[in-house]
Amino acid sequence: MKKKGFTLLELMGVLIVLAILALLVTPVISKTIKNNKQKLYQVQIEMIEKAAKDYAVKNRDLLPEEGKAIIITLGELKKSGLIHEEIRNPITKELFSNDLKIQIGNSRNQYTYTVLEEEMNGIGQ
Repeated sequence: MKKKGFTLLELMGVLIVLAILALLVTPVISKTIKNNKQKLYQVQIEMIEKAAKDYAVKNRDLLPEEGKAIIITLGELKKSGLIHEEIRNPITKELFSNDLKIQIGNSRNQYTYTVLEEEMNGIGQ
């Protein structure tokens, strides 16, 4: 009678090859996931800054004078209808707070829009 199945040595060989493949692939996948989260984070920050620019267009009378800056919050952008959804930080998986501050500055009559990331306890650094 002929025996069916694999020997212990064959099974061990397959397991060793799979383990080596896992060791080689895991760091690459982990790095790719981390990079993609960071890119998504930057896209979300840019989206918030774009909403702040739209806010400035709608509220020109509130814009700062030369050399000064004003602070608005994410909550204000939501109330004004410029952001319609909750935004989740892909790095921490937590929602961005409505108290997140966005600075609108005026330097040489050029406006700058900056999300104050230090308000997020160093997230995304």
